[in-house]
Amino acid sequence: METNYTGLKVATFRERFSELCDSDPHNASAIAEALHVSRQTVSAWKSGFRSPKEPTIIAIAHHFHVTVPWLMGFDVERQENETPALAIFPDSKGFGKILAYMSNYCFEDYKTVVDILNRTYEKMRKEGIDL
Repeated sequence: METNYTGLKVATFRERFSELCDSDPHNASAIAEALHVSRQTVSAWKSGFRSPKEPTIIAIAHHFHVTVPWLMGFDVERQENETPALAIFPDSKGFGKILAYMSNYCFEDYKTVVDILNRTYEKMRKEGIDL
Protein backbone atom coordinates (compact mmCIF):
# COMPACT_ATOMS: atom_id res chain seq x y z
CA MET A 1 0.00 0.00 0.00
CA GLU A 2 1.59 3.23 -1.11
CA THR A 3 0.42 6.54 0.27
CA ASN A 4 1.46 10.01 -0.80
CA TYR A 5 1.50 12.75 1.83
CA THR A 6 1.24 16.39 0.88
CA GLY A 7 2.79 17.64 4.11
CA LEU A 8 6.46 18.56 4.16
CA LYS A 9 8.87 16.30 6.01
CA VAL A 10 9.96 18.41 9.00
CA ALA A 11 11.22 15.81 11.46
CA THR A 12 12.55 12.27 11.65
CA PHE A 13 10.92 9.21 13.15
CA ARG A 14 13.58 9.29 15.88
CA GLU A 15 12.69 12.87 16.83
CA ARG A 16 8.96 12.22 16.92
CA PHE A 17 9.30 8.90 18.77
CA SER A 18 11.63 10.49 21.34
CA GLU A 19 9.13 13.32 21.82
CA LEU A 20 6.34 10.81 22.45
CA CYS A 21 8.41 8.71 24.84
CA ASP A 22 9.54 11.77 26.77
CA SER A 23 5.96 12.98 27.14
CA ASP A 24 4.59 9.56 28.10
CA PRO A 25 4.07 9.14 31.84
CA HIS A 26 5.22 5.51 31.57
CA ASN A 27 8.83 4.42 31.48
CA ALA A 28 10.60 2.70 28.59
CA SER A 29 9.84 -0.74 30.04
CA ALA A 30 6.09 -0.06 30.04
CA ILE A 31 6.24 1.30 26.48
CA ALA A 32 8.24 -1.76 25.37
CA GLU A 33 5.74 -4.10 27.00
CA ALA A 34 2.79 -2.34 25.37
CA LEU A 35 4.46 -2.60 21.94
CA HIS A 36 5.67 -6.20 22.52
CA VAL A 37 9.35 -5.36 22.06
CA SER A 38 12.36 -5.19 24.36
CA ARG A 39 13.36 -2.09 26.31
CA GLN A 40 16.59 -2.12 24.28
CA THR A 41 14.55 -1.90 21.07
CA VAL A 42 12.70 1.16 22.38
CA SER A 43 16.06 2.69 23.29
CA ALA A 44 17.46 1.94 19.80
CA TRP A 45 14.44 3.61 18.15
CA LYS A 46 14.75 6.60 20.45
CA SER A 47 18.44 7.04 19.66
CA GLY A 48 17.95 6.50 15.92
CA PHE A 49 20.20 3.44 15.92
CA ARG A 50 17.32 1.33 14.53
CA SER A 51 13.97 2.02 12.93
CA PRO A 52 10.85 -0.14 13.21
CA LYS A 53 9.15 -1.81 10.26
CA GLU A 54 5.83 -0.51 8.91
CA PRO A 55 3.52 -2.77 10.99
CA THR A 56 5.32 -1.71 14.15
CA ILE A 57 5.14 1.96 13.15
CA ILE A 58 1.37 1.57 12.87
CA ALA A 59 1.23 -0.08 16.31
CA ILE A 60 3.36 2.75 17.78
CA ALA A 61 1.05 5.36 16.25
CA HIS A 62 -1.99 3.61 17.72
CA HIS A 63 -0.32 3.24 21.11
CA PHE A 64 0.44 6.96 21.31
CA HIS A 65 -2.78 8.02 19.52
CA VAL A 66 -0.96 9.89 16.75
CA THR A 67 -1.16 9.67 12.97
CA VAL A 68 1.41 7.57 11.12
CA PRO A 69 2.41 10.46 8.82
CA TRP A 70 3.02 12.70 11.85
CA LEU A 71 5.08 9.97 13.51
CA MET A 72 7.15 9.65 10.33
CA GLY A 73 7.99 13.35 10.48
CA PHE A 74 5.51 14.94 8.09
CA ASP A 75 3.98 18.35 8.83
CA VAL A 76 0.44 16.99 9.26
CA GLU A 77 -2.12 16.56 12.04
CA ARG A 78 -0.62 14.90 15.10
CA GLN A 79 -3.69 13.44 16.76
CA GLU A 80 -5.00 10.11 15.59
CA ASN A 81 -8.67 9.90 14.71
CA GLU A 82 -10.26 6.75 16.00
CA THR A 83 -10.77 4.12 13.31
CA PRO A 84 -13.87 1.93 13.05
CA ALA A 85 -11.88 -1.18 13.96
CA LEU A 86 -10.98 0.24 17.36
CA ALA A 87 -14.65 0.24 18.33
CA ILE A 88 -14.54 -3.58 18.33
CA PHE A 89 -12.14 -3.60 21.26
CA PRO A 90 -12.43 -1.95 24.67
CA ASP A 91 -8.98 -0.41 24.13
CA SER A 92 -6.47 -0.11 21.31
CA LYS A 93 -4.14 -2.64 22.94
CA GLY A 94 -6.22 -5.57 21.69
CA PHE A 95 -6.32 -4.15 18.20
CA GLY A 96 -2.57 -3.57 18.27
CA LYS A 97 -1.95 -7.17 19.35
CA ILE A 98 -4.04 -8.47 16.46
CA LEU A 99 -2.25 -6.21 13.96
CA ALA A 100 1.15 -7.22 15.35
CA TYR A 101 0.26 -10.92 15.09
CA MET A 102 -1.12 -10.50 11.57
CA SER A 103 1.95 -8.54 10.45
CA ASN A 104 4.20 -11.43 11.55
CA TYR A 105 2.14 -14.47 10.59
CA CYS A 106 -0.57 -13.38 8.13
CA PHE A 107 1.03 -10.52 6.24
CA GLU A 108 -1.26 -10.64 3.18
CA ASP A 109 -4.32 -10.57 5.46
CA TYR A 110 -2.73 -7.73 7.43
CA LYS A 111 -2.23 -5.66 4.27
CA THR A 112 -5.83 -6.34 3.23
CA VAL A 113 -7.23 -5.32 6.63
CA VAL A 114 -5.16 -2.14 6.76
CA ASP A 115 -6.21 -1.24 3.22
CA ILE A 116 -9.90 -1.80 4.01
CA LEU A 117 -9.66 0.23 7.23
CA ASN A 118 -7.91 3.10 5.45
CA ARG A 119 -10.46 3.21 2.62
CA THR A 120 -13.40 3.01 5.02
CA TYR A 121 -11.97 5.70 7.28
CA GLU A 122 -11.31 8.05 4.34
CA LYS A 123 -14.84 7.53 3.00
CA MET A 124 -16.36 8.24 6.41
CA ARG A 125 -14.18 11.31 6.83
CA LYS A 126 -15.22 12.65 3.42
CA GLU A 127 -18.87 12.11 4.36
CA GLY A 128 -18.35 14.07 7.58
CA ILE A 129 -19.01 11.12 9.85
CA ASP A 130 -17.54 11.85 13.27
CA LEU A 131 -15.95 8.82 14.92
